[in-house]
Amino acid sequence: MTCSTHSRLRRLWLLAATVAMAAAMPTTAAVLTWPGPSPCNAALQACIAAATSGDIVEVASNGPITESVEIFQKSLTLRAATGFSPVLDTAPSLDAIEAFGSDAVVAVTIEGMTVRGAFIGAYQGGSGAFSVQIHNNKLEADGLDSNLSGINVATFGSSPTGPVDLVISNNEIALGFLAGDDISAIRIGDFPGHTTGLIMANTVTHGGTASTLSAITLHNGIGTAEFDLRYNRVTASGYNGGILLRQDGSSGTMIARIVNNLVTGTIDYTGPQPGAISLLANAGNLQATVLSNTLAGNDTGFIASVASGATLGGVLANTLVTANTNQGVVIGAAAAVGFSNESNLVFGNGSNDFIAGPGTIQADPRVVGAGDFHPRSDSPVRDAGTTALAADIPIDLDGAPRVIGPAIDIGAWELGDSIFVDGFDS
Repeated sequence: MTCSTHSRLRRLWLLAATVAMAAAMPTTAAVLTWPGPSPCNAALQACIAAATSGDIVEVASNGPITESVEIFQKSLTLRAATGFSPVLDTAPSLDAIEAFGSDAVVAVTIEGMTVRGAFIGAYQGGSGAFSVQIHNNKLEADGLDSNLSGINVATFGSSPTGPVDLVISNNEIALGFLAGDDISAIRIGDFPGHTTGLIMANTVTHGGTASTLSAITLHNGIGTAEFDLRYNRVTASGYNGGILLRQDGSSGTMIARIVNNLVTGTIDYTGPQPGAISLLANAGNLQATVLSNTLAGNDTGFIASVASGATLGGVLANTLVTANTNQGVVIGAAAAVGFSNESNLVFGNGSNDFIAGPGTIQADPRVVGAGDFHPRSDSPVRDAGTTALAADIPIDLDGAPRVIGPAIDIGAWELGDSIFVDGFDS
């Protein structure tokens, strides 16, 4: 990803994060530096524990820091100090940074940390609003042989009923694993209260033999969950699917937009939904708008399924589904009742199981090749999408403008049309 891409995506994140967190954060905050004067002259955990709710703790050490830290039921920002890249290496312990909500309003930010062999966790533990920002962190591991999610957001305690608001963005997650464990890069559990989440511009690499979970796993039960997944890159091997949305619980509703993501390298290891993008409506109501993604070089590209008594709605559009060895697009008859498809390019997959909607192209996408799924200049994805669905998609996966030309391109990237860029045809 280029510097300009980071800059554009960061501006979008900053806008979303500012709106999400403003109501929860105090108007003033003290800045504590660790290591520094008392109470920050000993352990990092002691500095965090001594901070007042709303304070900022800056880590002015590259480490490695060999302690696990906990932000317990208070608002706090934990971030790298300017000029530092802190490393937390807590092996063999798997919990590096954990934050907990409470019956009061809690807002937590975790920024600029590197975590090795462990995870960052955020847990709603009460009835108060819980706002969490986890961004610009690195999570690294090799040879994992235990259940682990790089970033894990879940419930804690007996009354985790408060609303949860998440911004998980610009994280680099490189987990190396063996076979058969429940390993996800980002995992969000179900919450009884209302959940909103922006999962944006994260990069998932490395991988391993086989995990039982998808790289990004989102689960909802009885509550209402709204998720926006944008500009994420999953290029790791061995995950059991890429992005999974699973709605369980007859009274629950999940609403999601999945836009401008790249997923490649995922496998079919176990379970009913190991697609690069999977929608699983077991019960309740799942509504998903899936736009402008590139799903290539996986075992399976896209799957949408719905159980009896559940509801699935939405659309798959402007998406490139190619070179998936087992299946490309799977939208069974039951799912197709409420879930449509249009303006996708589907080519070179093992098989497909769907009725092609309007604007579907079945032709060689002419990508760069050798694992690079950017379209070439002569690709049929050019100007072949449905632009009406792209009103809130200002840039592509590389940060280039959308739309260039008379219509949006299919897939996660927009081809530059020189005639429309500079007003001339040469």
